[in-house]
Amino acid sequence: MSIVMYPELKHRREFVHDCWTIAKACENDELKLAISRDPYFYLERDDLLVLLVTKDNMMITHILQTKCMLLLQDDTSYKLVQIKHS
Repeated sequence: MSIVMYPELKHRREFVHDCWTIAKACENDELKLAISRDPYFYLERDDLLVLLVTKDNMMITHILQTKCMLLLQDDTSYKLVQIKHS
C-alpha cells in the first residue's frame, strides 16, 4: 500500500502524521506500516503513549527496528535539571 498524493512539501510532515493518527484510530495495520515507511514520518510522545496503552506490540517492534524519528517540541528533562540545581 502506498500514499499516492501529498499536499505542498512544506506541509508533508503534518499530512503524514495526520494519516498516522487516522490509521492508528482505525487500527489499520497495513496502513500504519505503509505510513511508517514514509521518509517524513515521525512520532510524538503522545503517539508513543497511545501505542503503549493499546499494547500495539507489532508497531512498537517495527518502530524500534526502523529507528523512527521522534518530534520533541520541548525538552522537559532540561527543565527538571534546572529545577534541581535551583
